[in-house]
Amino acid sequence: MRMFRSSLQKFLNYRNYRIQNRMSHSNGAEKYVTWSKEELIAKLLNYESGQQIQCNPISTTKTTVASITCDTNTNFKKKPNKKSPRPFDMSKYSKRHIALKVAYFGWNYHGFATNADEQKFPTIEGHLHSALLRSRMISDPAECNFSKCGRTDKGVSSLGQVIALDVRSNLPRDSSHVLPTISMNDNTLNKQDEQDEQDNVKSEPKQIEEIPYIETLNRLLPDDIRIIAWASVNPDFNARHNCRFRHYKYFFVKGNLDIDLMRDAANRFLGTHDFRNFCKIDGAKQIDNFERTILHVGIDQVRDQQNFSQTEEFYVFDLKGTAFLWHQVRCMMAILFLVGQKLEEPSIVNDLLDIKKTPARPIYNMASELPLVLYDCQYDNLKWYYGRDDNMLNTISKLYKHIYEQWYIHATKSLLFSTLLNDLGSISLKKNVHPGQELQNFTTNIEQTLKELVSSEIGMSSGNLSNIITSGGGKELRVRNYVKISNRETCDSVESKNEKYKGKRIKLE
Repeated sequence: MRMFRSSLQKFLNYRNYRIQNRMSHSNGAEKYVTWSKEELIAKLLNYESGQQIQCNPISTTKTTVASITCDTNTNFKKKPNKKSPRPFDMSKYSKRHIALKVAYFGWNYHGFATNADEQKFPTIEGHLHSALLRSRMISDPAECNFSKCGRTDKGVSSLGQVIALDVRSNLPRDSSHVLPTISMNDNTLNKQDEQDEQDNVKSEPKQIEEIPYIETLNRLLPDDIRIIAWASVNPDFNARHNCRFRHYKYFFVKGNLDIDLMRDAANRFLGTHDFRNFCKIDGAKQIDNFERTILHVGIDQVRDQQNFSQTEEFYVFDLKGTAFLWHQVRCMMAILFLVGQKLEEPSIVNDLLDIKKTPARPIYNMASELPLVLYDCQYDNLKWYYGRDDNMLNTISKLYKHIYEQWYIHATKSLLFSTLLNDLGSISLKKNVHPGQELQNFTTNIEQTLKELVSSEIGMSSGNLSNIITSGGGKELRVRNYVKISNRETCDSVESKNEKYKGKRIKLE
């Protein structure tokens, strides 16, 4: 009996040993069977936090996680969420005053100057501001010392508009090219910035690459707006006030225009004159000085016409002046068109420049805005850069290729129009008139082609509609009986417009 009990005890001990040994080598799941939900959560949190904290496996009391012996509220740290980008700190960078030469094709825009509704009426300046903001070159268009050489009208283009503004720079604050750094509190750099500056001085000097202004902005601008070059200018440089002269060009088709008469009239613009009869007067501006100086005029045939219709001759009105009034060039061109069509004598220019003889502007239509381009703006001692020194050739090559692509698109469109125009122009009138049929309302020779008919001096005159006035850009205006400029009604005088605006302003106040 004793032997049996002894054997039984040994068997039980051996079994317990095997059970304990099996549990110690198992996956550990059995020991958590008796744990409460709160204890399991606490253990899991401790495991994720990487801390080895012993929990009581025997306790089966339902308690909150906060009362469990392994305190997880103080030791566990949640994994941080994906960090949101930090706001760009412009104060960490220096600033410099630069000028930018801008080219744009304005027929898709409502002028250069920005307006209140850029979505509905997009402007060149609006797109420039957007690109400058997106590239973090400025923080506020109203606080970047922005100036522009001119305000081109809706539809007018430019190949050399100039703007100036303060932009972000990579250069150190002690560079002679950057603007003085001013703190809002004590006009000094903060301690961290001071330490950074000291570290830069102690370290070996290294070449600092400036921000690639041209490449950066051109990536963000529409295809028909390009930055051509940039220049480093003095802090007091103003794109408008420092300009020596503006250079405009106006392209037109010769057609039946008398170029010699137009040249005679254009030469009378030279010198300093009162151009109030060659502009649009805005009472809100309260302008009382309309004297402007014309430095150069010329009307020349466009030399490179390989991409134009072979049947048309393009000419350009070339004009340079110190400054221009609102719509001045288009008004000048409108009078030149009347002279070229022999509707006015070249002396009409002298009459309109004589304020005593013509104190207020006669009513006449301006020339089209499409062919007008602000070709260039000239400054003294301004060195233009067409890219960074280390990448200049690549930058200017990309610019050329981009302009070539745009030219290719429009040249192809022009070729399609020219092809159809030439096909229609070669149509014989005689072949399209049935025997015995007369051309109603037309006095012409049916032996002509359609192009000869349209281009003839008689043109498509009908009844008393004997004059077709060219206004440029392919636009024409039919009139029954042409009235000479000297016999037309006039607009309100400058003094009258200014007084009317003052009266409206007083009523509103």
